[in-house]
Amino acid sequence: MKTDQSNSAEVIAVIGATGSGKGVFIKQYALKKSDKRLLIWDYMREYGAFVDVITDKLGVAIQALKAGQFRIAFQPSFDDKIRAQQFDLFCRAAVHAGNLRLVIEELAFVTAATHAPAGWKMATSVGRHKGLRIIGASQRPAQVDKAFWSNCTEIHCGFLNFEADQKVMASSLCVTVDDIKGLEPLQYIHRNVRTKENVKGRVKFS
Repeated sequence: MKTDQSNSAEVIAVIGATGSGKGVFIKQYALKKSDKRLLIWDYMREYGAFVDVITDKLGVAIQALKAGQFRIAFQPSFDDKIRAQQFDLFCRAAVHAGNLRLVIEELAFVTAATHAPAGWKMATSVGRHKGLRIIGASQRPAQVDKAFWSNCTEIHCGFLNFEADQKVMASSLCVTVDDIKGLEPLQYIHRNVRTKENVKGRVKFS
């Protein structure tokens, strides 16, 4: 199986507060493309309808990655220490499996602005050579690791409540803080990092 897809690297940040349409965008963008190898870090427990396997056992999720095709949602622990260990192993397993769509919900619960777990850093920096297509989501972008931002190919931003988050996204999207503050529920700014093009729109329920 050919897994080197470096010319089609895809690392997408999806950012927005509750009610911004972040989850709707992810489900429409990522989960209606018939990905036959889909792995989701389902912290919010909301992707069960889009997968074949739902589990809170990391070993079960990793074992399922050995199949040629899989659509898996792993529901991590709410305990911080356990979740941190799970996330590192989860990301390492994704890189090892290769050639898959990887969706990470609520990055702020597993990274920090100055810290990226080794497995996650591996996924975002070298995962493209293994065919990983990554979507990382968060309500609090100011708390997300800088290594992720440096590897993003697209950035999707809905409305945000906190000034620190608004400033981070204004910088990332090359817009003003007022542009971010002016976003209403379901409105977004979407940036193609490579072409430096921003598109404004509204998430639509299909």
